[in-house]
Amino acid sequence: MTTASLAADRSTSHNPRRLWPRLAGAELMKLRKRRGHFWSTLVLVVAPVVVGYAVLTLQHAVDPDHALPAGGITNLRSTYEFLAQVGMVAAIMVGVTAGGGDLGAGVFRELVVTGRSRIALFGVRFPGGILFLAPYVLAAAVLASVASVALPSSGHQPSTMLMVEYAAGLGLALLTGFALALGVGSLLSGRVAVGLVLAWQFVLTPLLLGIGKLDSLLVAGALSRIEPGSTNDSVSPAVAVLAIVAWTVIPLLAGAWRTARRDA
Repeated sequence: MTTASLAADRSTSHNPRRLWPRLAGAELMKLRKRRGHFWSTLVLVVAPVVVGYAVLTLQHAVDPDHALPAGGITNLRSTYEFLAQVGMVAAIMVGVTAGGGDLGAGVFRELVVTGRSRIALFGVRFPGGILFLAPYVLAAAVLASVASVALPSSGHQPSTMLMVEYAAGLGLALLTGFALALGVGSLLSGRVAVGLVLAWQFVLTPLLLGIGKLDSLLVAGALSRIEPGSTNDSVSPAVAVLAIVAWTVIPLLAGAWRTARRDA
């Protein structure tokens, strides 16, 4: 390393405006290098849109009397509901990896020794993971929106605003799942964190929602309250927003606390 590069590195390390984008970019590159995450996220977020609309189109072509056309609002809504479930698995896997990847790879100590703040090291994991997931969500939203208006439909076609709202709802759902997994992944080991978050999301949460008395405390109930066309009035919009914020911020604070106190 030359004297000039050393001086530039020191300058960057003392300039937060230049350091944070650099660290976030490094976090994004670490996630991209994991080919398993690339393919699993592609399969869980983008592929269902392509396969789903292809199957619906084929069914209508083979049996038009019983199978409805693939386009329209109804199938678009069903597509996003399904993506919110399978895409959550991808968001959880990415979140756990981002939360404990450095420790699992044995490089956490090396990063701490450089003198960088532990809070900064944790803080860039969130934007890095969001930047990783965003292209997949955007691609799925574009494909679903184009298919819903380009393919024949038996009812009304979705408006541009409705398509944006559905895409935003999917992004918000995956963001909350990613934040929860990131926080838990920073607290616990990878396999334990993955099992715990998946069990909470797909086993315990549906059971609690079935009770019907804890909707205001669960992020799934809050998300269903603010989604387009929702008929769920068990939770007020204000309480739903507060629940989503809490389920996003509290896991991140817990993860930051653990990272700041973790032995290098």
